[in-house]
Amino acid sequence: MLVECTFCEAVVDGQLIADHTRFDEESLVEVKYSFLKCPKCAQPFIMIEVNHVDDNDGWDEPRRLYPPTDRGISLAIPNSLRLAYSEAYTCFKAKAYIATAIMCRKTLEGIADENEITARNLATALKEMKEKGIIENRLYEWADVLRISGNEAAHGVNFQITHQDAKDILEFTHALLEYVFTFQEKFDQFKKRQSDSKNANAQ
Repeated sequence: MLVECTFCEAVVDGQLIADHTRFDEESLVEVKYSFLKCPKCAQPFIMIEVNHVDDNDGWDEPRRLYPPTDRGISLAIPNSLRLAYSEAYTCFKAKAYIATAIMCRKTLEGIADENEITARNLATALKEMKEKGIIENRLYEWADVLRISGNEAAHGVNFQITHQDAKDILEFTHALLEYVFTFQEKFDQFKKRQSDSKNANAQ
């Protein structure tokens, strides 16, 4: 079975280790799970195939369940930022590492805009985000490194970015998005529930 190996970054003929087929009589759907490994690096894969028995169309094309085919991003993040990050991810998958860094920098600019930061340049905008408590010190350090990498990628003709550096830049950008738009909101909601619970118990 052909599958894309995320470690080798190539399409390989996965070696079947085991499979399991389950049939749902109510929906007349047959589902097959296959456990494969890469013949080159032994990376494991879990594939899924679906057969709608009543359609007589046979098995659907296999889909990879693990490793995930894409990096999920919360719907709580504004659509413009999800699109920018998605483009950065697409660049990374295409091994366009300089473009990855540039799109991650653009995503940073979008984070500042979404938080109504009016500073003219990104360096000042990040400082303002830290001062307002939108990001804390460690995240500010991450964001500033991303800014610098993006600048070098955009303006340095001879500047090169390795696969690992591009991967780290992408992951730091993802972490910033999740923190600013997801984790902080969840934490605020948690604190509110705790406060409401204490007030209710005190009555």
